[in-house]
Order: sequence, then structure tokens, then C-alpha cells
Amino acid sequence: LGPEARELAEAYFFETLVRIHRAGEGAPYTGLKPAGLDFGPAIPAADKALASGDMKPVFDLMHGVLKPGLEARFKKARATRGQAPADVAAGRAAVAAYVDFIHYVDGVYRAAAGGAHAEAPETEAHHQH
Repeated sequence: LGPEARELAEAYFFETLVRIHRAGEGAPYTGLKPAGLDFGPAIPAADKALASGDMKPVFDLMHGVLKPGLEARFKKARATRGQAPADVAAGRAAVAAYVDFIHYVDGVYRAAAGGAHAEAPETEAHHQH
């Protein structure tokens, strides 16, 4: 039907592809992003590692993000652990610090494990036999 129809068909195809991919990740589809979008440091580092065969920069990048994120949450949660709070606000802060640390660890683990954690009930059932 012409170049306009081809462009429309390609755009529809890519939107559908991205929508299915996002659904597989359990993430919402927010539309295609324009070319030149800043993807941050992770995607370029991963691409560069594939091209060079050297994973060290990717490990360094991930460690540089993971370590301070874990340490900050851990220190905050640890500082209030086991203390009887003097007031409700202090108690809420302690619970919030605990929940933040636990969710961060679990979220990073799930992302790194690639969904393997979600299969844990099957694994547990298997070990019970």
C-alpha cells in the first residue's frame, strides 16, 4: 500500500513485540520510546561487554550500585533493630527501615535470579517428598 502503510505496520509490529516482552516481565507497557533515549549506564555497558568479551566492567557497575544500596538500608535497619522505641514515630521508622531493607534484598535477588525465586514453592514441594 506504500511507504506510509509499511511504516504503520512496522510500528504496530514493534509495539506488539515490546508489549508482549513487557508482559512477560510482569511490567506495564508504556509505549515505544523515541530514538536517542538515554538508557543509563547498564545497557551500554552490557553491549560493550558483549562486543569486547570482558564482563568486568559490568560486574563493577553492578557492584557499584548494589553495595551502597545494601549498606545504607542495612545500617538504617540495624540501627533500630531490637530497640524498644520511645514513641510511635520511632517505631514506625524502625519498621519502615526493616521493610525497606528486606524488600530491597528480595527485589535485587529476584531480578538477579531471573524469576527462579518465584519457583521456590515447587522446589520446596519437591524436597518434601
